Amino acid sequence: MRDVIAEVDQNGVVVDEWRLFDILDPYRDVIMKTLDQGAVCLNIDASQSGHTLSEEDLAALDSSDKFGDIVGSGAGRNWAHVNSVDYDSEDDSIIISSRHQSAIIKIGRDKKVKWILGTPAGWKAPFNAAILTPVDSKGQKIACQDSGCEGDFDWTWTQHTAFKIDSKSKGDILYLSAFDNGDGRGLEQPAMQSMKYSRSVIYKIDQKNKTVQQIWQYGKERGNEWFSPVTSITEYQTDKNSVFVYSATAGGAFDLSVGAFTSLPNPYLEEFKWGEKEPAVEMQIHGARGYQAMPFSLTKALTE
Repeated sequence: MRDVIAEVDQNGVVVDEWRLFDILDPYRDVIMKTLDQGAVCLNIDASQSGHTLSEEDLAALDSSDKFGDIVGSGAGRNWAHVNSVDYDSEDDSIIISSRHQSAIIKIGRDKKVKWILGTPAGWKAPFNAAILTPVDSKGQKIACQDSGCEGDFDWTWTQHTAFKIDSKSKGDILYLSAFDNGDGRGLEQPAMQSMKYSRSVIYKIDQKNKTVQQIWQYGKERGNEWFSPVTSITEYQTDKNSVFVYSATAGGAFDLSVGAFTSLPNPYLEEFKWGEKEPAVEMQIHGARGYQAMPFSLTKALTE
C-alpha cells in the first residue's frame, strides 16, 4: 500500500524487496492533484468529495510529519498506493497497480521498469521511454494526448487489480485485466459527479514493441450507476473462459448539497463470457459494502 513491496517465503522471511521510492519517481504528483479527496482509499472523507489537492496543499503535506495513508509525494507517503501485485513467472517480474499514479507498471527482479501502462503525463526520463504506446486492432498508433486518446481506447485511472491472464499470454504478448475505477479520468474532476464512470477492461500488450491494445471494456455504457470510486475487481476465470467483475462501491446515493453519500453502496457482480459485451450473469447486492469479491467452489472448499 505504501512504497515498499516485500517478497516472503513460506516461513515469513523476507527474501527480496522492491523499494518503489528508488525504482520510480515518488515526486510525480500529476495524478494526486486530480484525485477526489472524498474517494481516497483508507482515508475516505465523503465531505471532501469533489475537492482536489492544489500545489500548496501538497507542499503543506510534504512539510508535515504525517505519513502513511495521507496522500502526498516523497518516500514514505501515500504517493504510490499499490493495491495489487501480480507475479509473471515468464520473466521473473512483478506487475503492480499504483492507484495514486494511475499506472500499471511491470518491474523486473533487477528492479528495472520494463513498461508503464498509463497516461504519459508527468513521467520524466528514463520512465517516459517505458510508456506503452496505444494501438488499434491493426497495430496502428492511436492519437493520444495526456488526458486521453481518440476512439474507445482509454488508460486506467485510480485502478485496482491489474492481473496477467496467464493462459492467454505467451512470450512477449501479455493479456492483462484491470478494474478502471475512473476517478481523475482525463486528469480532471468532471463538472458533475454524475459524469463519472468506471470500467472493467482487458488489454493486449506487446512487450517487445512496447504497444498496448484495448481489446475489451465494460462499464462506460452503464454510466454513473456503475461507478465505483474505490476498491473493486476484474479477474479472468481460466476454468470457464470468462471474466468476473465486482463493482464494489457502485450505486450509493450521493447528496450534492452536503457532499456525501447518504446510503450504503449497491454493488454489482457480473460474469462475462470471453469477448461478450453483455454479462451472462448479473447480480446487484443492496445496502452492502465490500472491498473485493471472488468466486469459489463450496464443494471444493469443504472436501479438499
